[in-house]
Amino acid sequence: MRLLFLAAVILLASCSQHKHDHDGSAKFDIEPVRAHIDNANKTYGERFTSNDTAFYAARYCMDAVIMPEQMGAIHGRDSIRHFNYNGGNNKDFKISITATSVYGSADAVIEEGVYTFPGDDGVIYDKGKFIAIWKQEDGKWKLFREIWNTDNAPPKN
Repeated sequence: MRLLFLAAVILLASCSQHKHDHDGSAKFDIEPVRAHIDNANKTYGERFTSNDTAFYAARYCMDAVIMPEQMGAIHGRDSIRHFNYNGGNNKDFKISITATSVYGSADAVIEEGVYTFPGDDGVIYDKGKFIAIWKQEDGKWKLFREIWNTDNAPPKN
């Protein structure tokens, strides 16, 4: 009887460690992905100062696409690296990124957020919003698609 009771306790304990949907399948836990995204956002400004291929390989899918405003889409990790680094001309950029919403499934996670480019003088040079799609590549969550646009008024002609 004790053995049966012990087996039941072990079975219940192991079931309680996994989240399940109503159909019994494992439920996707978005919290570790949200934490990964928040951590990535803290160091995302390094993209402007780094021409290191390992930096981009760690953050972008091989077939990633970014969609900057007023430009065509930029395809592939190496092209994204070249765009962001800009031959070193972007080294003074600072950026602050905040995820306002993160949702999705094991197939893809959507991040909605806001960004600012603050200057050392307290001026905000640019602020806007973005949507990023994250996917797993080689077992790690990486950026698959990004699109952003500014909240700043267009320049007067």
